[in-house]
Amino acid sequence: MAQLVIDNDILAEEFFEDSNLLGIQCGSEAHQFIWMVNRRFAYDFRYQAGSEIEFKKRGREFKYPIFSCREPHTDLQHFIYANHQDGEYLLPELKHFDFLWLMKGELKDLNLPSVLLDELKTLEAVQTVTRLSNDKIINKTRLVL
Repeated sequence: MAQLVIDNDILAEEFFEDSNLLGIQCGSEAHQFIWMVNRRFAYDFRYQAGSEIEFKKRGREFKYPIFSCREPHTDLQHFIYANHQDGEYLLPELKHFDFLWLMKGELKDLNLPSVLLDELKTLEAVQTVTRLSNDKIINKTRLVL
């Protein structure tokens, strides 16, 4: 009998096909950062219990919360991932970023990532915001939902 095998690399490539990613350095706690984003951009990012990414490393369990929202009347979804938990990183290759903002779906306004980048820089607690290239991410499968 044939076995079906899931190729995580292909899954990750398809997931990132229509996405944009921002790396954000911000010293605030996740709930504070989300509150600032919701207030500034009139988004409704929410945390859903059980939606975090879990890893076990060195006998410890780490949970990285994910906050999400949808653009009204479009298929564009936004996800904000907390990139660190107790000194461990969801994406170690991006450990200088505290949060990762993933925009997935069709952009009606192609300038949206640039606009968000510029506006995020004006938030008091944000030190750096950078647009990231998906092909530079080594552990892409960790972000796939």
